[in-house]
Amino acid sequence: MSQALYRKYRSTTLDEIVGQDLIVSALKNALSQQKLSHAYLFTGPRGVGKTSIARILAHEVNNFEYSGENLPLDIIEIDAASNRRIDEIRDLREKVHIAPLQAKYKVYIIDEVHMLTTDSFNALLKTLEEPPAHVIFILATTDAHKIPETILSRTQRYNFRLASSDIVKSHLAKIAKKEQINISSDALNVLAKHSGGSLRDALSLLDQVRHSSSQEITKEEVEDVLGIAPSEIVDRLIESIEAKDIKQLMTLLETAYEKGVYPGQLASSLVENIRQSLATSQHNLPASVSLKLLKELLATESSNRPQVSLELALIEAIVAVSDNLPAKTYSAKISQPSISLSKPAVKPNKNQSKVATNSAKSNESASENTNKSQVVGVNEPAQDYQAKATKLDAGIWNEVLEDLRHSHNTLYSVLRLADIDYSDIQNSRILLQFKFPFHKKRMSDNKNQQIVLDKLSTHGVSGYELVCDTKKSELETENIMVGAISTASDTFSAPTTEITLNRVKNIFGGAEVLE
Repeated sequence: MSQALYRKYRSTTLDEIVGQDLIVSALKNALSQQKLSHAYLFTGPRGVGKTSIARILAHEVNNFEYSGENLPLDIIEIDAASNRRIDEIRDLREKVHIAPLQAKYKVYIIDEVHMLTTDSFNALLKTLEEPPAHVIFILATTDAHKIPETILSRTQRYNFRLASSDIVKSHLAKIAKKEQINISSDALNVLAKHSGGSLRDALSLLDQVRHSSSQEITKEEVEDVLGIAPSEIVDRLIESIEAKDIKQLMTLLETAYEKGVYPGQLASSLVENIRQSLATSQHNLPASVSLKLLKELLATESSNRPQVSLELALIEAIVAVSDNLPAKTYSAKISQPSISLSKPAVKPNKNQSKVATNSAKSNESASENTNKSQVVGVNEPAQDYQAKATKLDAGIWNEVLEDLRHSHNTLYSVLRLADIDYSDIQNSRILLQFKFPFHKKRMSDNKNQQIVLDKLSTHGVSGYELVCDTKKSELETENIMVGAISTASDTFSAPTTEITLNRVKNIFGGAEVLE
């Protein structure tokens, strides 16, 4: 069985490290001057050499030769992901005082250190504060922000970087030559770009495609094996959006799927293409559409249904280009499906009893009177209607909601479920219809309404009144029930128990439950 390339070509000396020149230089100086820290923190993306440099450093401080495989007894490597409990750290604290058997220093390499529990970090803290003279800790992590500040402040931190595409390509070319892999320069470009700056990932990809052809490995073969969206398809998809050609767009998507391209991967390729085009003006998409499409494509990468999300995002971009919409209007169209404007009122059922209907009407009248007392705002002359109607639209309302989401999250949670009716805008009234009465009650509060009015004012909209109401369907149902109960109680001024039970069953349905 052949050895994986990333293991076979793991760096064994600091001189072999690729893409981390500053860190290598700093560590070489520390070694030559014998100015070593008691604790190091290596942080950065995966596959950039954190663990390799940690192992090399552990050997260098002890003047051991590193072969890339077995570690000496005095170099202890711990995987924090599987040894994260406090018991393992307590065991480490007890053994850390034991002198090294062969080496000058006992070196503990704790990989993925951010996976330790809070109690484990607390147990490790005392040892990091006052370590024995013969102990060096090297902590490695991809998520330094998850490590407590008390730990970070007691380590010497080195931030590892992703390698550039040119560095990755050059490294792959050297490995391919050593392994006698015949691969084209364009194919290496695809591998370098797809690796995302991770040398380990790049070698794994080269390992994956090395046997795809007995002759020279081409760019097309690499894209086919890895399921990468061909650059030609990505460019033509953007052209389809510019040409507003939905039919061609769907045909290109089907072609990509048939080639085995995963929708999330296709979305990533489109993101990179659009990102570059914004800087180089490669395409003719409006900037507002490009920015919104970028957000939608990024969401597609983590979507549970990436194919549907991808197609929807691209078609919506075509609609935006066709309508030549500004950014805020486009955002309003596709980001807030819960908001509907000018909903028609639900008509009551004609078969309802006359008494119940009359009762409902009387309650509606009472509700309207109550709503009038709950209005907060500034009245302005009716002639200002045209100017205000131009200012106040769904786009601005969505911006107000977004502001509230950051500053008053509770109000945002209530308002995002409300329906907005602009039908009474000529009278400087904005009707907010709520499904739940307690939502209406919360927004009827003068303080909460003033917060919303202030937010509207910051967006250049003023002079409106907010009117809170319950949606017609829920209000009518409630009134019908109240009317039915009132009718039953008025008809029987002194009902017997049996008559009362029968009436209740007739009104509400159901049967009597006997215990």
